[in-house]
Amino acid sequence: MADGYNGYANWETWNVALWAGNGDELTYKFFKSMQPYDAAKAQTVTLELWPDGTPDMDGFQEYEPVDWEEVADAYNEF
Repeated sequence: MADGYNGYANWETWNVALWAGNGDELTYKFFKSMQPYDAAKAQTVTLELWPDGTPDMDGFQEYEPVDWEEVADAYNEF
């Protein structure tokens, strides 16, 4: 696949969606309870939980390429 990562725009977008949907049960339920999402809400909720990046990220700057519309779509599918 020349563009994207595992069906997402990039690794960063995939990583955010992965941690929210495949993390521990409490995290999953938290994200599920906040539905529905739009891009702004997905970003706000994500940054509240992981202000310095997901556990796999090297810091907040890795959020820059995240496609928050894609993340919102993923969060709404939980």
